[in-house]
Amino acid sequence: MLRLEYLFFRFNHFLKSDDPELHHNAIAALFDLGEIGARGDIKSLLLKEFERQKYTLNGLKSSQKVDQEVLGQALAEIDSISLQVNQAQGKPNTSITDSEWLNSIRTRLSIPGGTSPIDLPSYYAWKNSPAVQRRELLESFVEPLLPWQGACQLLLRLLRQSGEARDVVAHQGAFQQAPAGKIYQLMRIAVEDDSLYSEISANKYLLSVRFLRTEKDKKAQIINEDIPFKLTLCQL
Repeated sequence: MLRLEYLFFRFNHFLKSDDPELHHNAIAALFDLGEIGARGDIKSLLLKEFERQKYTLNGLKSSQKVDQEVLGQALAEIDSISLQVNQAQGKPNTSITDSEWLNSIRTRLSIPGGTSPIDLPSYYAWKNSPAVQRRELLESFVEPLLPWQGACQLLLRLLRQSGEARDVVAHQGAFQQAPAGKIYQLMRIAVEDDSLYSEISANKYLLSVRFLRTEKDKKAQIINEDIPFKLTLCQL
């Protein structure tokens, strides 16, 4: 789901532009989405996950600590997206894989300069067509994948909202915590220093975080100082 979210973000970002070179990047992202769309198990996995979340949320209907209006909206969203995913016929990447035009571009992308005007004159002509026409064509290719985009956004939003951030400290740049028998689907980290990033490992016995600092084109530097950060463990 996190990879799908990332790819849809990239595709939609490039799609909004009128720049033909950014539409070229949108096509590259479209191919990546199509690769994931080739997986036959994602539809069943999505539907199973929605059923699991519905079961969990339905158990909160009697809780006075839960905003029942918000809960009802979440359940309605799950039902709506589940229906869209369930009604999707065939593989959602078929329009991408069956397009001879897209396949001619795909075979040239791995070649340095392979999509130049002398190699793909038809593609060059398309990039010089009106932006509205280019955008409409790209939207037609991604349309069968849109239920997945909606499912991805909803699942991750509900999951992220299920956790509560708490302030912790990575002593000498390292932090460890035992899950205490709980199963978490997502671990989120927020740190104020943009030059820092975290390497994370997790299993049923231990959650481990190590902070490193980016140094331009040099090897990342291990941190040997205390780093305060926010930790959110998400479980739904």
